[in-house]
Amino acid sequence: MNTDLLEMFTSRLEDAGGWCRIISSPGSINDIIRGKYSYEKKDMIYAGSVEKQLGDVELDGIDITTIHQNDRRKSLVNAKLGITGCAGLIAETGTAGLITSVSEPRELSLLPETHIVIAYSDQLFATLDEFLAKVTAEYGDAQLPSITLVTGPSRTADIEKKLVVGVHGPVEFGVVVIDRSE
Repeated sequence: MNTDLLEMFTSRLEDAGGWCRIISSPGSINDIIRGKYSYEKKDMIYAGSVEKQLGDVELDGIDITTIHQNDRRKSLVNAKLGITGCAGLIAETGTAGLITSVSEPRELSLLPETHIVIAYSDQLFATLDEFLAKVTAEYGDAQLPSITLVTGPSRTADIEKKLVVGVHGPVEFGVVVIDRSE
């Protein structure tokens, strides 16, 4: 794992109002979710790509749903916490690059109050150009997918330049990085 890049990513993400936790095994994801959300007893929903990482998470009073194509809007209406995977993390800006798919719809990163991204340490890129080169190489001649770049919680400013968080998306944004360097 490139410690310098991870420190840069974490610093830039925190500057944008997000948070980052580095863990050594996927099992620790449960502890982070339990620590942040078990007391709120709110609905949690996650995409297919992270289903294996979370396994059979049992958290008191929290409804956990795996998103499915045929009922995704119904599932997302009540979700307070959305958990997605990502295609890469961009250190220079503290950004997570998400790729939209049937099992990981864009709405999952936009509609819940809180969005958590699960990533691996080998998904860390120094620049946006490096990240886009990886995605382009991965898809070859096929049509490139829809990419969403997320840097911190949603924020906007009104005409008086008053910053408001959470108007067009999540109020809270966090990234859990699983270290695969060992």
